[in-house]
Amino acid sequence: MSDYLDAHSAIVSSTKHCPVKSHGSLDADIIIKNAPDPVFVSDLEGKILSANDAVYELLGFRPDEVLEQSLSRFIGPEETREFLAALREVIERGVTRNARLNPRSASGEVIPTTLNASALRDTDGRVIGAIGILRDMRAYERVLQDLQESKAELQEKILDLEKFEEVVVGRELKMIALEKQIEFNIIRSGSVSKAIINECRKLTMTLFATH
Repeated sequence: MSDYLDAHSAIVSSTKHCPVKSHGSLDADIIIKNAPDPVFVSDLEGKILSANDAVYELLGFRPDEVLEQSLSRFIGPEETREFLAALREVIERGVTRNARLNPRSASGEVIPTTLNASALRDTDGRVIGAIGILRDMRAYERVLQDLQESKAELQEKILDLEKFEEVVVGRELKMIALEKQIEFNIIRSGSVSKAIINECRKLTMTLFATH
């Protein structure tokens, strides 16, 4: 995460007050190209002006299939509205916005990502576009799914254990009731022999242990 924040700070600071074709912008292009995460630059309408190799690797498209294309080509209508809303906030307030996007790759795979969008300004400080940094969330989603599956399995085992405990407790209660009944019957019949009672208890426990 620290590498991501460092890369983001470097990209934003290098493009903060640079026109698109200035010397500073060339430095920004180098930083963007070598950034470990997918990074792209869009205009105020969401058209992709430049992108690094990580973007093409993530989506599986060639540069000519990405550049000069609207981001809406790769995401659904609802996410397009969310991205444009984030872009408007970046333009109006000059803030950094986070959004959840699920672009569709060339193979048709829907890729869960988070987008961090920051303002791109010219030498006069006017916002002329946005810098978008994507984070591939597939590994995170897999871990989350594994945790959910493990939780479901644990809950199922807990239910099985509770059912087992109910059966065991039920048998113990039945055994105690049977012992009491045997003791009562023996005592009532006049044979007050503790030895017989103990033998009956052993026999009862043996019978329940085998069922």
